[in-house]
Amino acid sequence: MRALQHYLAVALLVCVAGAVYLSLREVALPDPSRIGSAIRETEPLQEASDGRPFAIVIKGYTYAITPRATYDISGLVVSQHRGDAFFNLGHKVDPGNIKDVCVVWGDAVTSGAYRKVTFTSSFSWSRNFTPPFNPEKASNNHLIPATAAIDRQIRAIHVGDQIRLTGFLVDYTVTKDGQEIFTRRTSLTRSDTGNGACEILYVTGLSVIAKGDHFQADAGRYAWYAGLAVFAALGVVWFVRPPLAE
Repeated sequence: MRALQHYLAVALLVCVAGAVYLSLREVALPDPSRIGSAIRETEPLQEASDGRPFAIVIKGYTYAITPRATYDISGLVVSQHRGDAFFNLGHKVDPGNIKDVCVVWGDAVTSGAYRKVTFTSSFSWSRNFTPPFNPEKASNNHLIPATAAIDRQIRAIHVGDQIRLTGFLVDYTVTKDGQEIFTRRTSLTRSDTGNGACEILYVTGLSVIAKGDHFQADAGRYAWYAGLAVFAALGVVWFVRPPLAE
């Protein structure tokens, strides 16, 4: 029994170490030859919107939304960040922004430069490598789903997926119990940088042009599940035969 406890403890350490590594590593992005023409050859379509402001309630928070432009963008997902991630402390007062998704398209894809860039919720790159990376062919999009079905689709997005998003670029103000909490405004150009440079997209349509390697993208989560299973098994073994009982 003691030997089994030892092996399970070692397995738990291996699972945790593997999960940490797999969760923090960069997911390998597909080769440019595997990227569809809709992403290689098209630009985001944006037109001024005459849509009227409207309000929706999400988990007790009221969103006053002002459409600024219609938007249609196809891109390769190079990073994503869940709004409800454990360390995202500000999400409690912004439950409508369920995920940030960074995509690239055009010559940032055809040149292969995207494979040399470090992407997070934003992105960074060296200006000295060849081919150069064009930051105007990349955008970080804060996504607000228009329906429950689109909410599920957004949550299923993985790094490496090739997707098309349609909807409205919007500004929004969040209030609760009549008290204003904050206001966010969307970018309307791909050439800006820094704070406020992200697009805020109220998503009315989402399609997956081609799926990436979901097993690779989810490997860290699978390793955490394995670690949890081993931890449960170790707990059972210790309950049946506590170490001090031997």
